[in-house]
Amino acid sequence: MRVATRPLMADVATRLRSARERAGLSIEDIAARTKINPVTLGAIERGEFERLPGEFFARAFVRSYAQELRLPVSEVMAAYDAARPKPAAARDDAPATAAAPRFNEALRTLQLDSATGAWSLAALAIVVMAVIFGLNRPEAPKALEPRAVGTSGAAPIAPGAPAAAPVAAQPAPVTPRNLTLEIRPSRRLWVTGHADGKRVLFRNIEPGEHVVVEGTDELSFRVGDAGAFEYTLNGAAGKPPGRSGEVREFRITRENYREFAR
Repeated sequence: MRVATRPLMADVATRLRSARERAGLSIEDIAARTKINPVTLGAIERGEFERLPGEFFARAFVRSYAQELRLPVSEVMAAYDAARPKPAAARDDAPATAAAPRFNEALRTLQLDSATGAWSLAALAIVVMAVIFGLNRPEAPKALEPRAVGTSGAAPIAPGAPAAAPVAAQPAPVTPRNLTLEIRPSRRLWVTGHADGKRVLFRNIEPGEHVVVEGTDELSFRVGDAGAFEYTLNGAAGKPPGRSGEVREFRITRENYREFAR
């Protein structure tokens, strides 16, 4: 169901559309100049801001649109902010550790009954299970010593039978110590980037620039135009995260980084 456009938001949309029409420009002209998808520009001009991919990108698109049309950006953004519903809590940069571990949920059941001072049934069950696990935890297996096969003490080898060739051990995949990603966008590109949970990138990258993001355990990104996100990962060419004009989020770790290499 379509959300009704608020009057102030409609004023922002009408102001942008009227400025474009006075300049004699089409939506396709603006899209070519700002690198914003024409579908997104159409939604902005109709006041359908709920169709945009999140508050961060919505503000960025409106700002770029106003700048391209030579409108007073501060006035347009003030009108936009006054009309935009304020979310209860920001979600774009929520840390990956926001969800409490399951163990903490279990600990919350360890509460004393206020009337009797006795442990709750759930707490007692957890304590008993922990004690049983500790008492019955198996010891580390000892190295097996060679033993004789059969009752004669040794297994005879059939005459003429060649000894089995030892199987060569396969080398384990090498896990990199660090993750190094170098961004070289093919056109103007909005990027939000985090390294090991800390935001390190939050801006528009122009063609010809190259930006290096390094992390120890993980890198995560949100890009406004997946087809323009060209990069190398630890020196290898990376796969594009999506098609042109698509907003994409992805996470690279030391375990899955091979999936992003060409």
